[in-house]
Amino acid sequence: MQLNDIAQQHFEWVEEMGWHNKTPLEALALVASEVGEAINECRGEKPTEHFGEELADIVLRVIDLAHWQGIDIEQVLLAKIDKNKQRGNRGRLK
Repeated sequence: MQLNDIAQQHFEWVEEMGWHNKTPLEALALVASEVGEAINECRGEKPTEHFGEELADIVLRVIDLAHWQGIDIEQVLLAKIDKNKQRGNRGRLK
């Protein structure tokens, strides 16, 4: 399954739940709240067994927002990877 397919599937579920009743800014705030939850799973010496699920929540929120806003997230991600490769390390240590 491609990322855009996952985005479509998740978008349809969020739509069914009636949760697209927010602004893009509010949707980004929800992404930030998921990041906070992932942070909480990293408070010990190593991440908890729930860390992966919190990362999945972040990704789902992001791809839902992208799909909702008509962004082809697969294409944008691949273009960004290429752009980063062309930039190189830009003076950063490896």
